[in-house]
Amino acid sequence: MQFQEVENARKQYYAEAQLVSKKRKKVTLITFLIVLAAAALFCALNYGNISNTVFRQVSYSPFFIIIPAFFFLTFGAIISAVAGRIATSGSEATKKYIAYKHAYKGYFIARQLAAIFTDLEYDHRFGLNKNVLSNTKLIYTGDRYSSNDFVRGKYKQVGFMQADVKIEEKVEEKDKNGHTNTYFETIFKGRYLVFEFPKKFEFKMVVSHQGYGQWYTNPKTGRGLNRIETESPEFNKKFLVYAEDGFEAFYILDPAFLDNLEKLGQKYGDQLALYFSDNQMIIGLNDGGDAFEPPDASQPINEQTENAKVTGEMKLITELVDSLKLDR
Repeated sequence: MQFQEVENARKQYYAEAQLVSKKRKKVTLITFLIVLAAAALFCALNYGNISNTVFRQVSYSPFFIIIPAFFFLTFGAIISAVAGRIATSGSEATKKYIAYKHAYKGYFIARQLAAIFTDLEYDHRFGLNKNVLSNTKLIYTGDRYSSNDFVRGKYKQVGFMQADVKIEEKVEEKDKNGHTNTYFETIFKGRYLVFEFPKKFEFKMVVSHQGYGQWYTNPKTGRGLNRIETESPEFNKKFLVYAEDGFEAFYILDPAFLDNLEKLGQKYGDQLALYFSDNQMIIGLNDGGDAFEPPDASQPINEQTENAKVTGEMKLITELVDSLKLDR
């Protein structure tokens, strides 16, 4: 794939999106005017009844005009907005965007991944299987789970998987009238990275930054883990460690590993957590980001800028391997 193919896909999507936007505005305006005209006609035909039932019983007030007018304006705005979206749903713009996204990721992401990693497998349509996280018995995967931009490969002979992940939890709240309102709250949005090792960890362990959030340290997952403290007071101020066995925890968390983890903590702060289970070390980066996404289509793509952005997003993988010396 060539860069010009990406630019052509961007132009086609943007042109189609502009047409959809104009059509949506037109349908919205026409629907709004129709609703207002219908409301005005109804009031005109029933003016006698309205004046007899309302104005004869109460003193005249401007609110009898303002309130109905506000109601019709609000109702008209909602109906017209819905009509505009229905009229443009399933449009060609969606297909054009998918084509643009596919072209962008094929050129910028797949090409650069292949330049850095070996044994590469990349598919932006799919993500990390939920079972990879839930099977650890450490990571809470919520009530709604989605993932994309799956990457599998090796760096310095260290096997890894990575994907964007979004985890949501169902929340039910009762209002003052006793009615239950249900919504989904995002509790994780970022990346999970899974590093595989030939040696199996005999015990489970979680290391998370103090501000990472209790969802990922104990309450609904990881029951039976004990809070332990390392020999570094500074590390203990910034990180929480939960483990089944303190001896293996100290074996893994040697001074060099703690020092490197502290340096990562300085960069990623309360976004970072590590999970050790079986032969895997899983790292969660809860930064609210969505990696490897194409830029806004309204402007021409700057190839140099995009290459730098993609390289920076890939650097997380290499940085973790290098900083934590996982190849050793």
